[in-house]
Amino acid sequence: MGLASHYYVTMQIFAYLGFYLLTGLAAGLATHNSRRARSGYTWTTLPGTPGQKFGAKAITIAAAEIVFAAWQFVWYIVEFYPVTALEVHLARKLYGAALPPANLYEQVVANNLFSRLLPRRPLQLVILLGILALSALLLAALDTVRGWRKLPVFAVGGLCAWQCFYLVTVEQHPAWMFTSASRNVAMALAAVLAVLTVWWAVRSIRRGETC
Repeated sequence: MGLASHYYVTMQIFAYLGFYLLTGLAAGLATHNSRRARSGYTWTTLPGTPGQKFGAKAITIAAAEIVFAAWQFVWYIVEFYPVTALEVHLARKLYGAALPPANLYEQVVANNLFSRLLPRRPLQLVILLGILALSALLLAALDTVRGWRKLPVFAVGGLCAWQCFYLVTVEQHPAWMFTSASRNVAMALAAVLAVLTVWWAVRSIRRGETC
């Protein structure tokens, strides 16, 4: 079986994506100054243009997302050896013998989550960096605007996530990426809406319409 199969059966990739986004959002919340604590200093309370303040928040979110992804690799290594030893022990107890277990690298590559996080090809690296930047910008925008304005930002984030998932899925076959006209329109629309969302968030900072 192996640790990779356990991750697949328990759908760890979806749990990872959820906590990945929550980590970024929590980092964003930590960068703005609450009305109830105006004495607190954060990057956004320092002098700077609205664009610089928004960029500071996005950088903080991106850093938190990178740390979270790295922590997942560390935790996987910690889990690997005891899980592998336990599986070998149980197999020998039940069947009298056990096949040689896969090594750590083979288990990482076989993992449906880490096989997408490890940039083994240039295009995969570009897509992963793009997803990191896009998620940081949209989470910063979601944290910046307030009230009903969060709803369209959330909707744009959902559309962009859908397109990013598609790109990650077909990354090994670049010729498939732009074969569908409807998919091309959806990706172009997501890109335009993402740019407008960031502009809207910066405008909200300039007008004082932030959380």
